[in-house]
Formats: sequence, structure tokens, C-alpha cells
Amino acid sequence: MTAGEPPASDADSEGRAIATLRVLNRLARDVLSESSVDVALQRLVDEAKQLLRSDFSAIVLLRPGSTTAIAHFAYNAPRRLFPSRLPRMVGLLAGPVVTQRAVRLDDIRGHPDGVGIPVEHPPVAALLAVPIFVGDEVVGELAVANAPGRGSFDDVDEVVAGEVAAHAAMAVSLSRAAQARAEVDTARKDFLDVSFHNIRTPLTVIKGFVSTLRARGELLGRDERDRCFDSIERALDRVQQVAEGRLPLLEDPVSEGIPSGEVVDVEVTEMLQAIARDASAADGNVKVVATVEPRTPASFRAEPQVVHELLGNLVGNAVKHSPEGDTVSLVARGDGAFIRFDVSDNGSGIPAREQARIFEQFYRTRESMDRGLAGTGLGLWLTRRLAELLGGSVGVSSRRGHGSTFWLTLPVDGSAPGTRTG
Repeated sequence: MTAGEPPASDADSEGRAIATLRVLNRLARDVLSESSVDVALQRLVDEAKQLLRSDFSAIVLLRPGSTTAIAHFAYNAPRRLFPSRLPRMVGLLAGPVVTQRAVRLDDIRGHPDGVGIPVEHPPVAALLAVPIFVGDEVVGELAVANAPGRGSFDDVDEVVAGEVAAHAAMAVSLSRAAQARAEVDTARKDFLDVSFHNIRTPLTVIKGFVSTLRARGELLGRDERDRCFDSIERALDRVQQVAEGRLPLLEDPVSEGIPSGEVVDVEVTEMLQAIARDASAADGNVKVVATVEPRTPASFRAEPQVVHELLGNLVGNAVKHSPEGDTVSLVARGDGAFIRFDVSDNGSGIPAREQARIFEQFYRTRESMDRGLAGTGLGLWLTRRLAELLGGSVGVSSRRGHGSTFWLTLPVDGSAPGTRTG
């Protein structure tokens, strides 16, 4: 009620109540139809000032997990009157958040708790502030205030302020729900992108060996044909794993868990020859040569499908960037408690400014895009993530015009002691 006004008659009070209900109903529709939480909160602040006949009104939202830090501030007054953004909730303004109750005072000037309003703000006397609840959580508050001599707030005002705060809570809830849906959509897209990436490589291998068998099958010896069929069978197994959601990082694209397949002794020479054979057949124009250096462990403990995924990504990437008729080398050697694999090509190399980014999710080099090379920008990201989860590491050494060497290290004993840098 404004100072100096005569008491309202029953008819006036009833008329105001009806008008207030109409405004609140309209606000509810506006909040439900508004996609921007910022716009919705500003509209609520504007209406709160009108409904409560106040000089100033504001909605403050807190940062998640904090009772003082401010994440959002909507204010109804010329910006020149309030040029600085409130950094945090203090003094009387923090009352509704701390006590989870409304604060209503006729005159806050000189209050021992302080006001919590910047000194450049015009003088304030009467204050009404109510908490904004989302469930049992206080996410902020609605505050209205009057200048000295402009009257105080009553019980009806507190009820109306609580209703506006409930509308603000609805806006926050809708915003959170929209954000959650967006995160689910992103996770679903990531899942599909990773699935596409992991199914494309084995399909390419299958196509390559089928083409070989169709063109030269009668000329191949029995052992060579058997190796072709073995490679096709391995590729089909990988396709089946994708379909069943058993390939690492597919069941939960945002999981930080370490793959939990069967760890066995992996024969180094046999594995490298199989990877080289698959990659050579998949491309047909680039040969992959596998070499095992002296003093390299004959075997190491790992999940065969995971290692095949890691090295397959690196070798496939090297083949894709190699000139037609060129050779890619795949070399294994011992490195203390680790086994190291180097994949080298004679391509155009990677500019220094891009080397730090090529392991980022969805990142593709400018050359890849300019040449129209197929890819999703997931292979190297998946490789680094898997390697680190398994206690290894991955990196690159490259000079423009001199090709690239990607290296991968994995612990020989199959343990995952942490990330190792090379």
C-alpha cells in the first residue's frame, strides 16, 4: 500500500484480486510458451513491479550449489540506476535464500545486517523478498522495494510475490528440462556418430577382401584365401559388436569407465600382420608393412578387439592421407614396461597449429576437408581416450611436407596405472 492512500474498499480489493489473477494466468501462458528463460524472467520482473506497485523489482538466480554466487540477474529499472551487476547475495537480500522464508520490512535503512545493494543504487526503504523454489531447492529470489516515503508491503503483497516467484520457478524448471533434453540429444548424436565410425572401418575391410576374392580368387592359394576369409570374419565380428552395443565406448558415449572385455595374451607379430593385411586390402592402393623390432615382447596383455580398434584407427588414418601407391609402416618395439607402436606415412604432414587439436572430438584438419576425405573427426579422439583409459598414451610427430608418425603405448602387463606421456 502506498503511503497517504486511503484504505481500499472491499470492492477495490476484489477488483485488484481479479485483475491480479488475470495477470498471473497470462504470465503462466507466457512462461510456458517462451523458449528463453532470460526473456521469461525479465517479463516476470516487469509484471511484479506493476502488480505490487513497487519502485524497484528484481529476480536473482543462484549458481548451482551456491547460496551466494549469482548466476542471473533481471532488474526493472533504468540501467543507469544500477550500473553494476550484483556479484553475490549478502545482507538482507540473502535472507530468503538462507532462511527459505520471505523477508518483509517497512524500512531497511540502517539495518544491522546490511542491505546487500550497491551504494550507487537509489535509496530503498520498504523491502519484500521471497525465495524461488524448484522442488525443495532454493534457486533464487524475487525482491521488490520502494523508495523512502512510498509505503510498505502487506500480507496480500507477499502472497502475490510468492505467486510470481512460483512462475519464475516454472521458467527455471522448463529451462532445465530443455537443457537436459539437449544433452540427451547430444549424447544420442555422439552415440550414432561413434557407431557409424566403428562400423565403417570393418565394412571397408569386408568390401576390400570381397573385391580381392572376386578379382583374383582363383589365382590365390588356399592359405591366402583362408587369410582373406579370416579377415572378413574378424570384420563381421566387429560389426556384430557394434550392433549389440559391445564395442568400447558405445554403450555409454559419456562414460568414463574402462572397457571390460576379456584380457588375454595378444601375440604381437600375428596381430600386426592381421591389421596390416586388413588395411592394405581395404584400400587397395596403399600397402601397409608391419615390422616387429628386436627385443620387442612376443606378447602383451590386452583386449584384442580394443587394440585392433586403436591401431586400426591410426593405420586407417595413415592410409587415407598417403599418396596412391605409397607404403605405410606399422612398427612395434619394447619400451620398458610398455609396448610402443609407430604408424608412419609419407603424406603431406600436419601443420603445427593443428597438431594440438587433431585429438579433439569431431575435429578435422583443413586438408581433410579441402580434399573431401571421408571421416567424422572421431577416430583419433576415440584412440586417445581408449589409450588413456588403458594406462597408455598416444601422440604424433609431424612436419609439413615430410609425413607423420603416430605412436601408441600400452602397458605390457595389461594394467592401467594411469596416463603415460611419450
